[in-house]
Amino acid sequence: MRQYLLSLLSLMLLTTAAFGQVYYEDFEGGANLTWNPFGDGTFNGAVANPADQDPLGINPSAEVGSYTKSGEHAYSLLIAVLDNPMDLSVNNQFSIQVNAPVASQFIFKLEGSGEAIERTVNIGQTNTWIDYHFDFSAAASFTTIDKIIIFFDPGVTESTDTYLFDNIRASEAGACAGTVPDPLIVDDFECQRNGTIIIPGLLELSPLANPDPSGINTSSTVGRYADVNGPWQALVYDWHTSNQFPLAEGASTINIKVWAPKTGVLKFKLEGGTSPAVEKDAMVTATNTWVEYSMDFSDQIGASHEKLVFFFNAGVDPEEGDIYYIDDISFSPAPEAPALEDFEPQKLAWESLGSTAVFGTFNGQIANPDASGANTSDNVGSYTKGSSLFGGLRAQLPPGFTISQFPQLNLDVWAPAGQTYVAMRLFSPTEGLKEVALDLAASQTWETLNFNFEAFETITDFERVEIQFGNTASSGTWYFDNLTQGQSTVDPCADVEPIPTVVDDYDCQRNVAILVGGDQLNVVANPVPGGLNPDPLDKVGEYNDPTDEWSALVYQFDEAIDLSTYNQLSVLIRSAANVPLLFKLEGGTSPNVEVWTDVTIVDQWVRYQIDFSEHADTDHNKLAIFFNAGVAHGTNDVYYIDDVQWRRSPYTGCIVTFDAPELTVDNWAYFGNAELEGTAFMMVENPAPDAVNGLGNVGVFQESPSGQVWAGMYADLDAPVAMPVGNKTMTMKAWMDHPADVVMKMEAGVDGAPGSGDVRATYSVPNQWAELTFDFSFLPDGAQYNRITLIMDIDAVPEGAVRTSYFDDIAVAGAMCGTVNAFEPVNVDALSVMPNPASGIVTIQNPGEARSFRVMNMLGQPVRTVQFTGDLPQVEIDLTGLENGLYLLAGYDRSGRLVANAKVVKQ
Repeated sequence: MRQYLLSLLSLMLLTTAAFGQVYYEDFEGGANLTWNPFGDGTFNGAVANPADQDPLGINPSAEVGSYTKSGEHAYSLLIAVLDNPMDLSVNNQFSIQVNAPVASQFIFKLEGSGEAIERTVNIGQTNTWIDYHFDFSAAASFTTIDKIIIFFDPGVTESTDTYLFDNIRASEAGACAGTVPDPLIVDDFECQRNGTIIIPGLLELSPLANPDPSGINTSSTVGRYADVNGPWQALVYDWHTSNQFPLAEGASTINIKVWAPKTGVLKFKLEGGTSPAVEKDAMVTATNTWVEYSMDFSDQIGASHEKLVFFFNAGVDPEEGDIYYIDDISFSPAPEAPALEDFEPQKLAWESLGSTAVFGTFNGQIANPDASGANTSDNVGSYTKGSSLFGGLRAQLPPGFTISQFPQLNLDVWAPAGQTYVAMRLFSPTEGLKEVALDLAASQTWETLNFNFEAFETITDFERVEIQFGNTASSGTWYFDNLTQGQSTVDPCADVEPIPTVVDDYDCQRNVAILVGGDQLNVVANPVPGGLNPDPLDKVGEYNDPTDEWSALVYQFDEAIDLSTYNQLSVLIRSAANVPLLFKLEGGTSPNVEVWTDVTIVDQWVRYQIDFSEHADTDHNKLAIFFNAGVAHGTNDVYYIDDVQWRRSPYTGCIVTFDAPELTVDNWAYFGNAELEGTAFMMVENPAPDAVNGLGNVGVFQESPSGQVWAGMYADLDAPVAMPVGNKTMTMKAWMDHPADVVMKMEAGVDGAPGSGDVRATYSVPNQWAELTFDFSFLPDGAQYNRITLIMDIDAVPEGAVRTSYFDDIAVAGAMCGTVNAFEPVNVDALSVMPNPASGIVTIQNPGEARSFRVMNMLGQPVRTVQFTGDLPQVEIDLTGLENGLYLLAGYDRSGRLVANAKVVKQ
């Protein structure tokens, strides 16, 4: 019987080959080939073709093949082995009809001895027969191909779906043989039919000869689309997953040629995936002629879309005969904006940045003196530099100027001999000047410079452009031309220095390689900006968690993770469900470390901070993050992740001393300080050491007489300051040349902690160091803050000249900065303390000149501080809450000098 079937099959192959097509399998009367799933699923043999699942009339066969996935294998294998190798020299265009229960994918593969070819296609329509085609002309010379292999729903382990397939055949290579698919061409209805059409649209669209080959479209074949099923009938192309969707930098405009029978709205829509759907409309005003419509979706770059949808005469009930012809659907770069300045003729009013003798002279529009290379324009602009190193030109930008769509400014420049530096600035009245500086490769030749302002896309009120020509003293003449806007062609991360403590911010700080899970991770624009992650242009990770229990995102470090100082793992996560999270250190020579936590807040960005400080001495080189850890789930759930970084433990004591690297904060920045803004922060050796603040480095605060009364400086810390329960004070030592009220502010609260506003402390001892105490007791217990702001004189600006002050030893909760010897022999008075020993309040009966008292333990660490003004006959200090033992009580005068002390016993 087997021999008879093989003979019959051989006869059939020979017969069908004569008609230019070879049938390998049609399941009529049973399977022609022996299909083997090798335990990866079940081949159900030939079954009856469902009568109601062929709306296109593709497969009228009585019997078809049936295969059920195992539910245990991601790449279930269904294979048929032929008795003899295929002859692919002529018939190498393969087709297969598939009826799938789910929108997924399948791989069709031919294999032999050391030879193989395969293609993956999307299944866009379910429970419908679709004919899929594969150009295997690249295998025309293969001589050993004797296997047909099919993988349904590849990569999905849990699937137990049943797929129907039929009519596997090969035909002769035609005009499209050898065409390399262009992923940016969705459909040209000829050889580049790369988009997957689904219902709606599939039944209404068919290729046919171009009925009007004229104008912009003389293609032989176009698409005929019948708009017949209501006001919102659509044509839908489906890419199955967002990481296959072509929208990207350099491919953000969607184009379609349309021959329309009537005017109306042509609606473009992006949908599917996890990002909100986006619609944009084009108006069809010309009928019965080919017109190309283009829509810019650059604002959706990085979003998670899967489908491209067109609505013809959107929102209007169709009429009989509403037939549209379409062609050349594609993705392309966004069109460039019109030139801001090309001197053909001059468009902007250029002027010197200041006095022409100092900042140079604009010589106007002239004939191009070197019409070659990068710029062959007839006319250019001319500029001669003055005496200033920073000379250049400026011009007001046109009304409505924005960089939201075109963030890059391009400029042709011809520099005089030896000059190669050019800086461009954009001025915003709310944000000031934003600069990008570049170097020319050479002088005395035209070169196009690309100034990427992508980092400032959120600024919407740029009014002026400035160009600085050179950064050295030179009186030479420069030429410039073709100031244009365009999409970014310069990598904004090219010159970004890596921050060692940042693992991955999905923008420019992608500093650690992903070992596992990278195929499940897409980098997308923040789809849900707000809360702790408000920037819509910020890139984040979109992690598609597989359905098994233990899939993870695993980072592989080049060496052991250094947890000596930075041992707090900080991660922003947005989850749609309450699930367990697992953070794990592994690799290296130490045992694995696991820290579990739970998502308790959904649909919001939440910061998870994992404390690994107890493992600072361990050896690990991998960090694994598990979403919904230990739980099997039926679908690939989506989580968003951002700003994976190592942070130091929150500050609970000394914050700044300027004398040790781990306690040096040097990123202080001025505000409201006129010409001093932008000045680099300075640390100097203490200019006036005394008993309050001895030798060492201190911070410098300078204040301009032209600044605001609230001129100050701020620093963003590498860990938050934590406000403890019971003593929410901050201390700082200050040296000033006049009495003043000094302001400290706690800002940039973690997880919504409120800012403090202005908190004052009085400095009253000019030309001496004094320790100031700022009372933040009104802040919530445990509140944390990433920024400290200082205003050294909140009530006055200096007169006549810049005023210099100094500060040092910033601490929280009365902590002491530096080493303190509580028993250093000095000439101080003895305090009379009653009662002593004491369990609660003690009374100092002779405070004398002391204006502040500090209780210190035997290690010299302060545990309680009391400060007051004016002369008092007695002072009370509450020892309640302190551990029993011996303490030193020290009194300081208004200058911060130690004047009295005593020992007190707490019992």
